[in-house]
Amino acid sequence: MDKPIVHIVPHSHYDAIWIFSKEENFDINCNYIIKKAIEILKAEKDFKFIIEQTYLLENIEISYPELFSEIKRFVKDGRIEIAGGEYLMSDVMLPSGEVLIREILEGKRYVKEKFGKDVVVAWGADEFGYNAQWPQILKNSGYKYFAFRRGVAEPLISEFYWKGIDGTSILSHWMPLGYRAGLDLSLLHETYEQLRRLSSTRHVLMPSGSGSTPPQPELCDTINKYNESTKSKIENPLMKISTPAEFFMALEREIEEKNIKMSTKSGEMYSGKASFVFPDSSSTRSWIKQGFKEYETYLLQLERWNTILKLVSKNHDFDDELKNYWKQALFFAMHDSLPGTGIDQVYEEMRSAFDKIENTLKKTLSECLNEVVNATFEFEENDKEHFILVFNSISWEVKEWVEATVTFDIDEAFDIMELRSLSSNEIIDVEILDLELHERDRGIKRVQIGFIAKLPSFGYSAYEIIYRKKEKGKNNTIDQSTLLAYPRSYETRFNLDDFTLEIDAETGIFTLMKADRLYFIGNEIRIEEELGDLYYHKDVTGIIKSESGEGIPFGVFKKEKYIVLNGKIRTKIVFQNKYYAIRWPYRLNEKLPTILYQHSFLTLRKEISIYKGLSRIDCMTYVENNHPHVRLRVKFDVPFKGYTYWTGTQFGAIQRPTNLFYLNKDPDVMKKWKEPPSGTFPSLEWIDFSNRKQDIGVTLVHFGIPSHEIRDNSLYLTLLRGVETLSADGTKGPCIATPDAAEKRPYTFKYALVPHTGDWREASSYKEGIAFNMKPIAIHRKSSGKQQKKNSLNGSSKGFKSSGSTSFLSISPKNVLLSTLKLPQQGYQSIERNTVILRIYETEGKTAQATISSHFPIKSASVLNLLEEDKLDPKEEISIDGPSNNLLNVVLNPFKIMTIRVVFDFDK
Repeated sequence: MDKPIVHIVPHSHYDAIWIFSKEENFDINCNYIIKKAIEILKAEKDFKFIIEQTYLLENIEISYPELFSEIKRFVKDGRIEIAGGEYLMSDVMLPSGEVLIREILEGKRYVKEKFGKDVVVAWGADEFGYNAQWPQILKNSGYKYFAFRRGVAEPLISEFYWKGIDGTSILSHWMPLGYRAGLDLSLLHETYEQLRRLSSTRHVLMPSGSGSTPPQPELCDTINKYNESTKSKIENPLMKISTPAEFFMALEREIEEKNIKMSTKSGEMYSGKASFVFPDSSSTRSWIKQGFKEYETYLLQLERWNTILKLVSKNHDFDDELKNYWKQALFFAMHDSLPGTGIDQVYEEMRSAFDKIENTLKKTLSECLNEVVNATFEFEENDKEHFILVFNSISWEVKEWVEATVTFDIDEAFDIMELRSLSSNEIIDVEILDLELHERDRGIKRVQIGFIAKLPSFGYSAYEIIYRKKEKGKNNTIDQSTLLAYPRSYETRFNLDDFTLEIDAETGIFTLMKADRLYFIGNEIRIEEELGDLYYHKDVTGIIKSESGEGIPFGVFKKEKYIVLNGKIRTKIVFQNKYYAIRWPYRLNEKLPTILYQHSFLTLRKEISIYKGLSRIDCMTYVENNHPHVRLRVKFDVPFKGYTYWTGTQFGAIQRPTNLFYLNKDPDVMKKWKEPPSGTFPSLEWIDFSNRKQDIGVTLVHFGIPSHEIRDNSLYLTLLRGVETLSADGTKGPCIATPDAAEKRPYTFKYALVPHTGDWREASSYKEGIAFNMKPIAIHRKSSGKQQKKNSLNGSSKGFKSSGSTSFLSISPKNVLLSTLKLPQQGYQSIERNTVILRIYETEGKTAQATISSHFPIKSASVLNLLEEDKLDPKEEISIDGPSNNLLNVVLNPFKIMTIRVVFDFDK
């Protein structure tokens, strides 16, 4: 009874794309793996097998219905276990938390529907690390256990409770030898001995399989022979074929029976100490990270506004489009898709989707917003008035720079004067950004304007466009010089609220001061040597050249342009330079002027924008790269040092150490780490480096540029890495050429800096990050004369006339944020049109008394799990309050994610 038990788990890890195409991988897994497993299951009564991802099952059901029936039979008998059960095994560090939830929701819904089973084991065979909210996401999605391969920082024991930042813990098993531990059947005993030394109990988990590798029919016979030869030796284990759930249930039973005190590990699992997490894959193929961020952002906005549309109108919805977009997003988030660690050919589908986003997802969102306008906004009855409606998709009021494009008919508009807020009657200044005139009358045909909008939380504001019409007897030709900002190249100091921004006209590097106090110096581009692959950065010489002059003496940056565009609201500084690999003379550079510049590999254009009334500095950096083997990073220096910093993570924030880079200089440290520590981490939307003692800090927000490092008193943001091999040393995969990953293409990078006092909580860095990514959307509408508004709240006559500013939802206090507003998951259709799913979370790590204010009266509300199932927890009370029953009150514990079903009462 005290014999150790080895639970051998036959499996095959499914990479939907990696070194083969999607079609090739599907064919391999169906015809050479799943079919082989079915054959063994029929021949060997003790054999069992696991399948990870429902994307594979969904496609087998369509293409091979007979095979699917066989799978279904063995799942019912308990000999095939669906472990993990996500739609696809997603990267867990780079997508938003909503994407991670949908991978689980889509997968588990499918398993329940097709097999009548609940997946209890989360199976993390190959993701590149795990965010600190993963335990909460798993437990709140119905998982009881978690088996995983990568990211554990202290490799002392293989079973423990992993506790996330909200305090949720899940019984976990770390695979010390990876998911291929039991692949070599001739080494089962030796493998057992290695695993036993780290096991918490006498139960040992030994995965036996690999990526796209067929199961071995001799496994059962090998195990029987081993058990027969060692049955008299008490020190030798009993080997058996198990499923992951059988292992965990045996493990849990022994923990309870013997009262074993288990260790607890906390925080994120993103350490290279015991396994490879491939941190530099967060900067591989930067176009994928940027494209997915854009796709994800528009998708989340479409989901929110489609929900509002279903509440206010019966005329139209975008349910089918949403379903298709979500399926595509879940495929793109897969653990070899989003990191970009596959061969070049497998990313064509992603490239096509991102290139077409203007005519697909973005167009659908625009149509949805127009439908919301049709259902909720009543135009004034004046003839041919023009309006701009600006939509805010986030759950707090914002003051933000907005750009809108307006078109006019011939003989209609000859000057744009200003905007008038319909809610407050306030006159709003506008700035002309671009202009196109009609050829016949020289009036305005199309104009792009910018202005500062004050927007309600999750709602919209309407503005009337005040413009000059054609006047008889007067020159109606527009004077373009008065509309467009006049470029000047001599300004270097600019006012930004109470701050002073100074630009170095030779390098484009800027300095931010406040009352003679330095906040930071930066926006310096660095060209660094890159000899790595899709997984790792590697260099020998380090820096090639920086804009400040650091680096090898041969190359040089040469300034080409420096202009200042002074507008009424925005000042834009444009700096352009080129990097030349050689200049002449290339000796005695300090004394001799450069006469020749040759071999230009890199063109940079840096645009820096500051706005009246906003304290954010927006940076847009254009890169045309043709340089081989480089890593491009942008650097900011601050006047303080720190041992830790904070950054955005899924549903919260995480504290990380600085200066890990220096650990790889210590030989003793290197012996203990599986992966050289580099200090490179991914972030979700924001990074904050602050010093409480000096009461100073800076938040760096970004759009799809996750890879960063903080070393000494410098922040580094990795823009791109140009590599040409999948695996340079052949250890992470085959040595396959990846010329497309050389990144010899034009890029646009968007990021911004927000200086502040206090720390990230006081600065609300998380709100800055979300607002920078989910910008307001402006649409132009024109009234067609006297008309009756087609208000139709749920098709009834109880519609409402917007006062010009409408908030559909707001949440307080500031540390409670909206994750999503969506329809229930019943096939993307709500049983009742007045039922929605609302998900919120606390993001500062402190208990919050949250109040959710709704535009509509609320009939009932209940707390659900992440699978949108009823969750009976007396601690999670929710109450309805307010004069119109439009307030929800709930207590949110630190970093808690809460899903609420809300039923609105349209009879009131």
